[in-house]
Amino acid sequence: MYNDDQNPVPTVSLIEELTDDELANCVGGTGYINPAEQEIPGNHGTLNALGLQDNLHLYLDPDGSKRFLSDRYVKEVVADVDVQAILLGIANLPITSWKYKNQDETIRHIGPMAQDFAAIFNCGESDRFINSVDANGVALAAIQALYQKIQGQDLQINSLSQQISEIKQNLLIKSQ
Repeated sequence: MYNDDQNPVPTVSLIEELTDDELANCVGGTGYINPAEQEIPGNHGTLNALGLQDNLHLYLDPDGSKRFLSDRYVKEVVADVDVQAILLGIANLPITSWKYKNQDETIRHIGPMAQDFAAIFNCGESDRFINSVDANGVALAAIQALYQKIQGQDLQINSLSQQISEIKQNLLIKSQ
């Protein structure tokens, strides 16, 4: 947790015994681009979390989880998205399994290439990175689109069920 000045507030953490290097190597660890190589206070001393110090949109809880600023009052040029088009974009987005060139052969990842993501969804600062905010937004839009499709199918099923019941009733009357 952070106070109003964005300074960390001491809390009990399950991972506070980890060094910053161990924390960064945990599943879900992240890296940040920071040409100035600024040092950021971490659990034990400083953490060279590249780019974090000047990122006004990202906050780290003491347990290492990320929070992205999403307050409506810091946003502008807000526009609705076509959730059905997002769902179609996901259907056309190549998803592959791969490894980073500098990783061990046994480590695999699954996901899209940033270039494909940027080309299909036209969001983010670069076609070399997928911003977590954008990935989350695309996933939530797709969930909304699927919900809309299910609602439409439920209406159609109910209508067809009603028609079938009426046809059965008419056949029963004719057969008597």
